[in-house]
Amino acid sequence: MTIDPPFVPLTGGCKCGKVRFRMEVAPIITHCCHCRTCQKVSGSAFSINAMIETDRLTILEGAPQPFQGADGQKALLCPDCGFSLWSYHPKFGDAIAFVGVGTLDRGERLPPEAHYFTRSKHPWVVLPSALPTFEELGDPGKPGASARIAAALAARGSGR
Repeated sequence: MTIDPPFVPLTGGCKCGKVRFRMEVAPIITHCCHCRTCQKVSGSAFSINAMIETDRLTILEGAPQPFQGADGQKALLCPDCGFSLWSYHPKFGDAIAFVGVGTLDRGERLPPEAHYFTRSKHPWVVLPSALPTFEELGDPGKPGASARIAAALAARGSGR
């Protein structure tokens, strides 16, 4: 039996460095999203997000500003450089944050654990066979993930 090492908090921030934050616990899941919205927002073929309870993120410096986008998308941005620190999916409200792994100082510590919205992935992207893949959303079966999501939603009164 292998025991995972304890999670060491990760720090991150915006492009100009005026807003800094810390991820206090391991994310619920880290995933690649191949949906068209993530492609547009990232300017790439997919985005890599660490899904985590919003109350497990600590602002260390600066004061990010909320931004209301189209289709119910919300995000927190640096007021100086406009860089997105994390976003919220309409399905989860502000209980769950989607932190772009690229905003983290040591994002390489969070490799993807699943691929979502593969129906719109670019044909030249080759998915690793060892990871769960879903044409839309799906439950990759990560132990504890569903319970953490449910607890975060209940704590925020979302009821979903």
